Amino acid sequence: MLAAALALGAPGAARAQAAWPERPVTVVNPFAPGGFTDGFGRGILQHVQRALGQPFVLDYRPGAGATIGALSVMRAAPDGYTLLYSPTTAWVVSPWLRGAVYDPATAFTPVAEIAQTPMVLTARPGSAYRSVAPLLAAARARPGAITYASAGAGSLPHLMGNYFATLAGLQLNHVPYRGGAPAMNDLLAGHVELMFEAIPNVVQHVAARGVVPLMISGGVRSPLLPETPTVREAGFPDLDLTSWIGIGGPAGLPAGIVTGLNAAVNAALAVEDTQATMARLGMAPLGGPPERMAARIARESALYRRIIEQGGISAE
Repeated sequence: MLAAALALGAPGAARAQAAWPERPVTVVNPFAPGGFTDGFGRGILQHVQRALGQPFVLDYRPGAGATIGALSVMRAAPDGYTLLYSPTTAWVVSPWLRGAVYDPATAFTPVAEIAQTPMVLTARPGSAYRSVAPLLAAARARPGAITYASAGAGSLPHLMGNYFATLAGLQLNHVPYRGGAPAMNDLLAGHVELMFEAIPNVVQHVAARGVVPLMISGGVRSPLLPETPTVREAGFPDLDLTSWIGIGGPAGLPAGIVTGLNAAVNAALAVEDTQATMARLGMAPLGGPPERMAARIARESALYRRIIEQGGISAE
């Protein structure tokens, strides 16, 4: 009933079924402003606040690899007025980099997966590696000689590069940067050989700057890079990891609030301009019930914890 009302754009009907929200809602983003996840989140929240009749205000609390923002939400009252909007890092990665500062499975109330973004293994412009096979041969012939960039120690590009090396039995040389932009700049300049990066940050450089996409996660080939094989096609099905965005609240968030917000997010994902934005960025909508997000957190938390522990990875 509530989902139908929201899909029809009836905020009055939504508010009639629950007192929440009666005042503005703070949505913590544990990263600094900027980037495609931030811009996309603003669009989603505009639709949500129209549906629910109160402002949803982004509050940026970056630092410690998303831990500062995540902890602020974890410690907030579970009344629906402090929420967490974050990509993968805060939900399943950060706690294991910093001595298990919180358990992702119990620290939050999952509300909804929003969207996911494929990760692309990209080689520098002019690279001799036009596919994964010659890269593997070269890396095995020269252990430790091939470099890969990342947005920093413990970032998703770092974890994927480390995991790729483990799965392929390679020794790759990790070069961490303070953010994805400087890492991409050095890839474009040819100072590093490889980088895993989300497709919205890669596709613009393929035609314009000559970077070489070698393989892509996400289960299927992307319409934006139709010639690029999937990680499964390249022989690495276990590397099929994506950067995904979710929204949730502190543990103990009332069921009525979870239901209402979940319906509003799902309705926002069905809006035409949201669909167009995702297609332009190469993102895939997720949505669905809160239980789907909870299952993903449990599954990926265990995976990333294993990758971090086996790789001896720590935060900067």
